[in-house]
Amino acid sequence: MQIIEQHEGVEQVWLSLVYPIINENETEALLVLDLSESFGEHLNDFNSPLMTVVWMMQIFLLLSMFLLVFLAYRYYKIRKELIIDDLTSVYKKKYLEEFFDKNRLEDYDVMLLDIDEFKEVNQKFGYEFGDMILKEFTQTLLSALSPDAIVVRTVGAEFLVVSPKSESTVEVQAQKIFDRLKEKKYLIGNEIQYLTVSMSAMSIPENSTSFQNIERLLDEKLLEVKSKGKNALAILSEEELSGVNYNNIDYIKEALEEERLICLYQPIYETETKKIMKYEALVRLIDKEDPEKLIMPFHFMKLIKGTSQYIKMSKLVLQEVFNTLKRYEDLEISVNVDLDDLDNADMMKLITHNLYENRMIANRLTFEILEDHEVKDHEKVMFYLQQLKAFGSKIALDDFGSGYASYSYLIKLNIDILKIDGSIIKELKYSPDHAKTVIRSIRELAESFQYDLVAEFVSDEEIYNIIKDLGIQYVQGYYLGEPKPIEWYVDKKY
Repeated sequence: MQIIEQHEGVEQVWLSLVYPIINENETEALLVLDLSESFGEHLNDFNSPLMTVVWMMQIFLLLSMFLLVFLAYRYYKIRKELIIDDLTSVYKKKYLEEFFDKNRLEDYDVMLLDIDEFKEVNQKFGYEFGDMILKEFTQTLLSALSPDAIVVRTVGAEFLVVSPKSESTVEVQAQKIFDRLKEKKYLIGNEIQYLTVSMSAMSIPENSTSFQNIERLLDEKLLEVKSKGKNALAILSEEELSGVNYNNIDYIKEALEEERLICLYQPIYETETKKIMKYEALVRLIDKEDPEKLIMPFHFMKLIKGTSQYIKMSKLVLQEVFNTLKRYEDLEISVNVDLDDLDNADMMKLITHNLYENRMIANRLTFEILEDHEVKDHEKVMFYLQQLKAFGSKIALDDFGSGYASYSYLIKLNIDILKIDGSIIKELKYSPDHAKTVIRSIRELAESFQYDLVAEFVSDEEIYNIIKDLGIQYVQGYYLGEPKPIEWYVDKKY
């Protein structure tokens, strides 16, 4: 069958449809259908709008294709801006969220690095040279890592490294990187410069669920390194990692709402007689999955400090302590209070309310004052302490001899008890002569001011005997008594 277009020879015929009729391989006839030119014109008129639609669809598809290509390009550019650092070409923090949505935390080691005093480099040499150093630093860091490691620039001169766990421990890997970065020389103009780096590192524990908790632990450890002089590497210990999943505000909030809180009590002994004189209340949270497991404060205290959850915890602790004082009429108990707590209106209201409601037994309560920053307004602090002492409670100054606790406290604050910082007591093992001299001077001061004196962290018999020979009135530590439920000591006593 054929379609023949008639151009000439047959007037007014547009197309002919020729269909052969074949019998035994021979054409015996032709069936011909002629279509007139007028019919062709009719079909053209009919098809013209359809052809227009077809052409418009083709144009639309072509434009759509260009639009899709443009959107894909824009997505690529925007995604690159979101996850790739323009200066160093390593990843931004956003990338890690996507990465750990697809990969298990426990399969990786993590390191946090910060170039020490990099602001001074920018100020001394200018931001242009500072940027050049950052680029070179990044390349040096990448060269010290395995190809499958991920480098993230978090902010400024701080970098986060995520690498798969291998046969090599995180300590070995981190030390290798630290040494490489420490040896690196930088040429700026005609000057050779070295950079020092502060680092923290950890192997992510099994069953970890939140990378934010991991970052928090690394940040805290890095801050500790910097506070001790920088230019050092610190590896998080097993104890620090044991509660990584507890560093979650929702977990802590749930525990406090369910009142999964307990106070353990560590006895304070008279040194000569080894008789228990009072107890220090130490807060613990109870693990949700394993009620026998107690969560130490360093896992959650910084997380809730200054929040309503901290007020909730303090309320539960005070209730527990006063209930214990009511239950055992001859007990004395001390509780820890931060200086910031005294400067918090809600906390002071909570404390003074509890003292007023329990004013008949408040004289058996001691507040151990903790401080992690220098006191600048001693008069204000003295006013707060007087409010506590007005109910008959005593004031103890904790961790005396180190940190911010200075001798000016003895002059300006009306306290009753000094507790020698545990780091000084520990030095009796390593630098006994110097430690003894310091402890004697603290004892003489305490005697002059008529303060009771307590030595903390007495961990073995050797230290106990030294403390006894030095004439320290009271001792506290694991050698004599560990933190236990109060019933454990009271039942034992009677």
